[in-house]
This record gives sequence, structure tokens and C-alpha cells, in this order.
Amino acid sequence: MSLTCLAPAKINRELRVGGLRPDGYHEIRSRMASIDLADRLTVEPADAMELSCDDPSLPAGEDNLVVRAARRLAKHAGRPPHVRLRLEKRVPAGAGLGGGSADAAATLRLLARFWSLDEDESSLAGLAAELGSDVPFFLTGGDADVSGRGEVVTPREDGPAVELVLLVPPFSISTAAVYRAFAGRGRLPERLAIEEDSVRYLGPNDLASAVLGVEPRMDAYLRTVERATLDYAISGSGSAIVLHGVNAEASMAIGARHPEARIFRCLTLGRREFQHRIDPGGVS
Repeated sequence: MSLTCLAPAKINRELRVGGLRPDGYHEIRSRMASIDLADRLTVEPADAMELSCDDPSLPAGEDNLVVRAARRLAKHAGRPPHVRLRLEKRVPAGAGLGGGSADAAATLRLLARFWSLDEDESSLAGLAAELGSDVPFFLTGGDADVSGRGEVVTPREDGPAVELVLLVPPFSISTAAVYRAFAGRGRLPERLAIEEDSVRYLGPNDLASAVLGVEPRMDAYLRTVERATLDYAISGSGSAIVLHGVNAEASMAIGARHPEARIFRCLTLGRREFQHRIDPGGVS
């Protein structure tokens, strides 16, 4: 018996970052949106905990969030983590798209079903928050407001799917390094900018300057993007750049200018579609 589910990525439509909290995390206010770019995770019985991944650059041991999520859920359930997990990566790592966090959330859902655990959403959300700040969002998905250090997720009503282009440079960026370089310590705005702007889909990212400070090569990609659209933003701590309102011809031109980068055309996912895709056993 095996079960499979998808782990869709996210983008930050807007990200505002405040001061340090007593726990050492920054207070944030963000609007996140799920997209149809997704990893695939499969589980089957085994005599011990095993993880294989088709991306050899990623750790397959205790540093991998999938392994940590599996062990955390097994400990919570009081059972041995004897499963074989296979992770097929499509979401670029270190790109601000939440791939690792999405995989951790998918692991919790997949194993809860596989082990026939009677876990409600609040129980899984508590485990998710222990694993990482972005992980709780990936239990909800769709369009959502995210606050606190990332663990407070407020779902929003589903709207029509939005076409986006992702420009992903050939390097990853460390989230920890970006936050260390972040100079702002101001108060969070009362409202997100995208709530006041009916034209732009994407709003400010307070980490953008820190991303450029950590990885100056981002500047060349941003200059290229500016020629294609005014509605663009770095997602999270980078390196992916999200473009809205760009047609296929323009995205091909960007790819031709930067053949070393990856270009993804994707659609946003409403919460209902997101939940369908992450449903264990619902993927053929």
C-alpha cells in the first residue's frame, strides 16, 4: 500500500516585516497565495525511516524537513516512524517559494492518513508551527493573511485563478542570512498596500533590500523584470521573482535573456483546489 499527495508552493503577494519578538523571530504581516507548482510526496511501509529524493543537492537525513515532520508526528502519535518516503522535487529550493515547508506540511497530512491517526486540523497546525514559521500556511493554502511569526493563518475567500510568471535565478538564498541583513525595525502597517491598490496584484516586500545585500546578482534579474512589467516582487526571502501581467512572448524574452535561469508559468490555487491537490490518495 502506498499513498501520494502534492505539495504546492506559495508566493508572497506582499511581505511586511516588523521588529524582533521576544522569541527571536520577526513579527510579519503577509498575504500568501498557493500556486500550482508542486512537489510530489509518496509514502509506503518500511522497516525503518527512509527518505529518497530525486534532487541530490538536498539533504535526505535529519536536516530535511520531511524527516523531521515524520519523526515529530510519530513521536506525537506514540509510534515508530517506520515508513519509506519518496520526494520528487519541482519547487526550487532557497527561492522563497516555501518548498521545504510545503513538503513538511504534506508529510504531516500524508502520514496522518497513512497511519490512520485521528488528528484534527488544530493538532496538525500545532505540530506544523513547531517545524517552521511557514509550515502552518501549507495546511490551509489558497489565499491567506499570515501574521505573528508566520503561524497565524487567516484564510481569505477564493477568487479566480491568477496567471503568474516566476523567474528563478540559478542560485538559492539563505532565509537566515536575509533576516540577519534586514535593517528595518519599524512598526508593521495597519493594512497591506495591495488592499489599497486595485490595479497591482503584488505589493511591497520589506526584505527586498536585504535580499540584494546578501545576493547582489539579483539586481540584474530585477532590471530585466522591470522592462517586462511594473507588477513584480521578490517572493519571501528570494531568489524567485514573481511577475504579474506578463504574456507568453514576454516571458520567453526573459528566458532568452537569462538562459541560466528557470521560468515557470503558473496559476494561483484557491483553497478548495489546494485542498484537493494535497489530499492523500487523490493524486494519480
